[in-house]
Parts: sequence; C-alpha cells; structure tokens
Amino acid sequence: MKLAISKYTKEVEDTLTQLSQKNDKEKAAQLKKYIGTNLNVLGLVTKAQVDAHKKGFSFYSEEKETTFLIYHEIYMQSAVFEVKNLAFIFLDKNHKYVPLKIQLKSLPLWIKQVDNWAHSDGLSKFLSRLIENDSTKKDMLAIIKKWNTSKNLWERRQSLVSLYYYSRTKKQHVDFELTQQLVLPLLSDNEYYVQKAVGWTLRESYNVYPKQTYSFIATNIKKITSTAFTTCIEKMTEQEKQNLKLNRKK
Repeated sequence: MKLAISKYTKEVEDTLTQLSQKNDKEKAAQLKKYIGTNLNVLGLVTKAQVDAHKKGFSFYSEEKETTFLIYHEIYMQSAVFEVKNLAFIFLDKNHKYVPLKIQLKSLPLWIKQVDNWAHSDGLSKFLSRLIENDSTKKDMLAIIKKWNTSKNLWERRQSLVSLYYYSRTKKQHVDFELTQQLVLPLLSDNEYYVQKAVGWTLRESYNVYPKQTYSFIATNIKKITSTAFTTCIEKMTEQEKQNLKLNRKK
C-alpha cells in the first residue's frame, strides 16, 4: 500500500511540476514568501490546479471515498504546496460523497502538515462543516478544545477559525459562550497568525451575535491586540467602530 501511495504521490508531483516548467521562478519564490511556507512552491495558479484535478489521475475512481483516502495519504506525504492543495480541491468538489465519519478521522490529522495560513484557512472550511453537522459536532469540538491550548500555533489558530469559517456559509452556528471560552485564552497569544484568527473569529461572531460580541470586545478592549482589533471591527457600524476606538485610547 505504501509503495502504491508513493507512486501516486510521485504521479501528482510530476504532473504539477511539468505544468509549472514555464512558470516565473522569481514569482514562485515571492508566493512562497507571501504564504510563509517551508514547502516547495511551484507557483501554479489556482485554475491550473483545478484543471489538473478535472483531468484526473490514475487513482481516480467512481468510489470518491477511496480516492479521498488516497489523497489523504498523498497530502501527508508530499512536500509540495500545490500537491496538498489538490487534496483540498478534490474534497471541495466531492465532500458530499465522502462520509463525515471518514472526514472526521482524516482531516484533523492534516493540521500536523500545516505550516502556512493558506492551508490553515483551507482546512478550516472543512472542519467547520464537521462542527456544523450534528453527527460529528461533539467529537470535532472535543478536538478543537484540545487544540486551543496546544503548543502548535496552527492548532491554536485552527481552534478559532474553524468555529465559524465564514459565518454566512453556515446554517447552524456554535454558541457564543463557546466562542468566548476559546477566544479568551488566546487574546494575549504572541503569534501573529493566532492574533489574525482572534480578529477573524470575533468578526464572524459579530455577524451572528452582534450585541454579545460587541460587549465582549468592549469589555476586553485593552487586551485585544491591534492585529486582532483591526479585523474584528470590520463589519461593525461606523458608530460602533468609533466608540471602540475611543475606548482603546482612554
């Protein structure tokens, strides 16, 4: 099985590398820096990645679950940014055909391979669906709560962004009390990307619980970093923004 997976990983890596032969290497290096990853970045635009998925690979089959499980192993093996992206692209197109229990077993493991905001945000999209669904919510939230106190900055970030992702895409939302419980310990986190997650989560929480979120921000106005503050007030009224800004200056 391992040999088969290695063969499939090489197939995807070779295909994408071939597609990237004419790419501007300097732009690829700039993208790598922008993403902030240690992975090899080929510089393939999203359309080229999607087209590669549409064309398919030798391991693609009618059994979407089987193909996903192969992609899971490829994701865990490959050190190429765009190859990992293809696992996200495949799941995005086929998530309805992959049982939630299989996703719950596999996707939390992907966080161990995350070293950049792009993959972190991509993973949040699918983890938030597991939180939204009644059959997987309890187990996924148990994992989220563990990540909240992790030494791994990407797990701490994931424990927040996965709560809402983009709240407008959700029919069900977590309780505000849980949001508060998970945000509070990370208000003073030293990592930039965790602070961005604090801001993002409060912004999306405001969309769902405007009064409670505004009150939370007002109460903790001195604890919220400038990085988080700029993001968390984005969707507020101008009057609310001004009131909070004045309180920060006092």
